[in-house]
Amino acid sequence: MIKKLFHLVFAIVFCALFTAVVVAVAYIAYLYFYRIDILNPNTYQNIADYWNSGAILTGNDLLMLLGIFLIIPVNLLGWWLIYRCKYADLILKPLAWFSNIGAKDYQAPDVNIKNLKVEEKKTIEQLVNERLEQEKKKRPTVEPGQFRQDIIERIEKNRK
Repeated sequence: MIKKLFHLVFAIVFCALFTAVVVAVAYIAYLYFYRIDILNPNTYQNIADYWNSGAILTGNDLLMLLGIFLIIPVNLLGWWLIYRCKYADLILKPLAWFSNIGAKDYQAPDVNIKNLKVEEKKTIEQLVNERLEQEKKKRPTVEPGQFRQDIIERIEKNRK
């Protein structure tokens, strides 16, 4: 019972914070884009007078009114999501997102510890010799005379 009560109180606090953020963002957006104060009742009286005087509303005006009317459903949807979330997620997820902003640039590749081998330190001469052996395996040296002889032998075998 106390756990549910704590969850409810916590949800109410977060819903109040969410409402404050939504209203602040809407207020700043409407001041910036439409230069109207959505928290002032005189604004709505001016809109009603404009509508009742027979003015034709343009697409921009309708978008402004739609945005004003959508503040409440967005707020209610946010409340519903906040109430359904666990209170620890509400606190820790933003912190986790914030901490992972730069971490993606510095992630190291996965290392399989089982296949790591400790190699002996080799001298430069040993490293050069190993490299030369690898190059010889890639391109075996064949003398031109021997190469021609091998081709002639193959042609004669194919004729028979």
